[in-house]
Amino acid sequence: MSQTENPAEAEVQPKGIRQMTISASTKELAELIDQHLGDLRPREPSFRVADSPISGRGIFATRDIQAGEELFREHTLLVGPTARSSSNLRTCTLCYRLIPGSTDLEALCPAGCGLPVCEDCRASPRHSIECKLFRKWKPLELQRIEPRALRILSVVRCFFLDEPQRKLLYALQANADRYYLKEVQRAAECFENFPKEQDMLDYFYRTICAFNTNAFESRSQVGGHEVLVRALFPLAGLLNHRCTPNAAHHFEDGETIVVCATERIPAGEEVTMSYVKLLWSTLARKMFLGMTKHFMCHCVRCQDPTTEGGGAAGEQQGEQQGAVALEEPLSVG
Repeated sequence: MSQTENPAEAEVQPKGIRQMTISASTKELAELIDQHLGDLRPREPSFRVADSPISGRGIFATRDIQAGEELFREHTLLVGPTARSSSNLRTCTLCYRLIPGSTDLEALCPAGCGLPVCEDCRASPRHSIECKLFRKWKPLELQRIEPRALRILSVVRCFFLDEPQRKLLYALQANADRYYLKEVQRAAECFENFPKEQDMLDYFYRTICAFNTNAFESRSQVGGHEVLVRALFPLAGLLNHRCTPNAAHHFEDGETIVVCATERIPAGEEVTMSYVKLLWSTLARKMFLGMTKHFMCHCVRCQDPTTEGGGAAGEQQGEQQGAVALEEPLSVG
């Protein structure tokens, strides 16, 4: 976390949460993100990546940005199913379409990898490498979709990143938490030959920490079917939190995020979003942020006693921002 001129504005991280070493400077991170954006990089970007007085690195306006203006859109670096009990697990892990049929067995890949995949995607090169890896690990459950194995797919995909993408992954903030290690342990219980090599497990754990620190839950519609995935967007993940944000985001599909200004943002000002529902009370916001994002917010709104209970004062502030928090960044739990 960088130093701030106004300590009251900083996010405070509770004890017990350790930030892993970041392998790149802010300048190097910005260059890696430019490469990651590829064709989606704006010809004349209205933003830049820089050290933030709020926390770590952030995104700043390089010119005046008007309300409603699109700042950027970005494809995900890593993505996969949330595998929540409330979601339909018979969703293709590649195209996100609902797989025809009424049973898990009908949705599972017939090659024995344990992943649900539609007929059109089974022969794709992308599924082929994932299928080969999962079969090497020997899934223990082949009659039904195993949520723990399905959930880890988004992180397993780190093994298929190219070198610049791996550098970008290691350049992202990654908060270490013992809870994240349990995700690896739960996944290991689903396979007979889950990897035991320490370097592989370290890479796996680092990816999970970076993922859970920066990822979003994406809700979108594919063929009339609601898709719920967790996705890592390196640029959007740099958006720091404010309870009175000046930007919001939505998803065009499970793998593309779009960030727009919700009010005029002067040149030089940091672009922020809300990690919580705007109309929540101060207590609810602080509890959510402390439990899921591991910091306590001390922004102006959080210190304003007139908004303590949310209600009319909180609603007025929310309306002034002109934003609705369409989705929150990934909640751990």
